[in-house]
Amino acid sequence: MKWGLAKLNDLDFTFPAVLDDFFRMTPSTLFDYKLMPKVDVHEDDKAIYVKAEIPGLEEKDLQVSLKENMLTISGEKKEEKTEEDKKRDYYYCERRFGSFSRAIELPASVKADAVKAKYHNGVLEIELPKSEEAQPKKISINVN
Repeated sequence: MKWGLAKLNDLDFTFPAVLDDFFRMTPSTLFDYKLMPKVDVHEDDKAIYVKAEIPGLEEKDLQVSLKENMLTISGEKKEEKTEEDKKRDYYYCERRFGSFSRAIELPASVKADAVKAKYHNGVLEIELPKSEEAQPKKISINVN
């Protein structure tokens, strides 16, 4: 098999990402890695925003909790196998089922009672308004 230059470049981008993901894992996440939702976290002056890819779940199977500055997203992807399904000989069985929990440390304190979350098309979006203490304040400088 010939590997063109493009394939080698793909490895340059893929391999470091795999290593980064591996070394960020704790022992408990090594087993749940296939179910672990991928997240994006960003902030502006007013809020912290979290977007998580969690396809294949129903809203009732998803939980979001907040304790101090730790946001936890957990849920369970349920497998619906009939007796007939269980008797089949699979060539591939790559879909993952089970429970997961992902804890995200927030970069600032937030107003817990004002957090908004929505789940649509397999994407969970959470908006966490920053508390007054966490919002930037302009400090005037006195010149004598």
